[in-house]
Amino acid sequence: MAAPHVAGAAAILAQKHPEWSGRQLKAALVGSAAPSAGATPYQQGSGRVDVARAVDQRIVALPGDLWAAFPWNGQGERVATRTLTYANTADTPATVDVTTEGETLKLSTQRLEVPWNVYAEFSERAYGKTVAHTAVRIADRDQQVVVDARKGNPVRVTLDDPSAAPGRGHELSLSHGAWGIASLSGEDPNTRLFVVPARQEGLRYLLRTIWSSKDAVPSPYLYDLADHRTGGLPEDPTYTARQKDLATVSSTFRASATAATGLPLSGPRFRDDWPVFLVSPPQDMDLPGTLTYYRTPGLTWDSMLELGTHTLADGGQAMKSGQRTRQTWNAAVTGPATAGIRGSRTRDTLAFSTVGLFTDPAPGRVGADTAASGTATLSRNGNVLAEASLTGCALNQWESRRFQAALPAESSVYTLRESMRRQAPYSALSTAVESVWTFRSARTETERPLPLMAVRYAPSGLDDLNRARPGSLTELPIRVEGAPSTLKLELFSDDGTSWRTVPARRTATGWTATIPNPRTPGFASLRATVNGTSGTTLTQTIIRAYAIGPG
Repeated sequence: MAAPHVAGAAAILAQKHPEWSGRQLKAALVGSAAPSAGATPYQQGSGRVDVARAVDQRIVALPGDLWAAFPWNGQGERVATRTLTYANTADTPATVDVTTEGETLKLSTQRLEVPWNVYAEFSERAYGKTVAHTAVRIADRDQQVVVDARKGNPVRVTLDDPSAAPGRGHELSLSHGAWGIASLSGEDPNTRLFVVPARQEGLRYLLRTIWSSKDAVPSPYLYDLADHRTGGLPEDPTYTARQKDLATVSSTFRASATAATGLPLSGPRFRDDWPVFLVSPPQDMDLPGTLTYYRTPGLTWDSMLELGTHTLADGGQAMKSGQRTRQTWNAAVTGPATAGIRGSRTRDTLAFSTVGLFTDPAPGRVGADTAASGTATLSRNGNVLAEASLTGCALNQWESRRFQAALPAESSVYTLRESMRRQAPYSALSTAVESVWTFRSARTETERPLPLMAVRYAPSGLDDLNRARPGSLTELPIRVEGAPSTLKLELFSDDGTSWRTVPARRTATGWTATIPNPRTPGFASLRATVNGTSGTTLTQTIIRAYAIGPG
């Protein structure tokens, strides 16, 4: 019966802090819980929920929990470093004394000085890491800084689209050198925000607001407006946005052979070495669906799609004034990408890590599904040298899905196999995915990447549910990441009882094949065998790569 009590506590806390995200609410509830005497964390977690304390809690640890995983046969000392950020929701600084229990945990400091009014959440390039920039040192000594608020000029953000209205709140970011601070507020910047001008070389300023339709729910568009300045705090903090000057991105979000809901997120990079704060529409989007973005030019924008437990993220896109682009998300075929796998050999140690096998075909993206499960194994002469569980793979968890193996110095042939399965209500496609690489390796003096490859498919003519018409022909462009020399393609349309070879024709960018779809509804599965220029071979199998029908 704990769930309804915790949900009620979260609702009360959200009422006081409506601008906080679910992760922030969780961290505050975890940090304010009252532990029971004599019970271990494995028995009680952080303790009994204390609603009154959560509401009044000033100091919050971010994230609410930390963990580390080590391979059972890993080499060397088993040490993991994690960062725990203490945020202060009050309007005065605080001093925090930090202690641990037991011998497992070691702290870098016993005392923290936590500045006031810092509790902002960010996603590290869309990958979900929570941070807050806090410590500030001025000229290596304490100094008194006097700010005359009477000199503050009111912020004004306007837009020439009368059908749009600003959403609640804003994001404000400042940085200078290694220092930076960012905040997310629920206040309307046009009524409650003032800027005291200051000239300072290297000081950067960004104020961001989100606008959507006044009348249509869900809104068919989002204006993502970011007033960004350099050289100090602006004398005139007015941003007059004109639609014709913005970059337009027309996004289509497909469904995977079954209707679902998804959550698109996006945000501008304030600095390349900073996390990116991602925002989403006010409601989940029905898939398939479309959304038009109007974005401030002169910045690189990162985007992500959450589809149940399946997450897709891109590598960012620089926006220019008046630029018009189209994007398609969650198109078939979802499968492996080299951006989601890492393998290398250093002397006699091989290391491999992965975030999963579920990336859509758009270049520059990477995907993972935490609902999928499977294994990764390394073998030599039929003997398994290392193995890792792939349950719960996520985009920001490289280290937890990693294994190492000690190898003989002489040249040998190795087989690396990665396979995953999923059953999810939001997708009837890519239910089983497997990559099997065979390669030769010998001792190296420096770190050398493994010659891994991935086959990417982008079938044309599918509808927004990733379905081909029964009895139709599907053109299948094929791109191989890595260094391929030959490719053999096989198809089955009856969930695996019989494979048949489909001719693949060489093109300037890879291969293409023409797939004859059966006349009855079902699914098409694909298997590719690739020989690489270095002697590597890859056999990649995707069960239910795309759907067929109904007509």
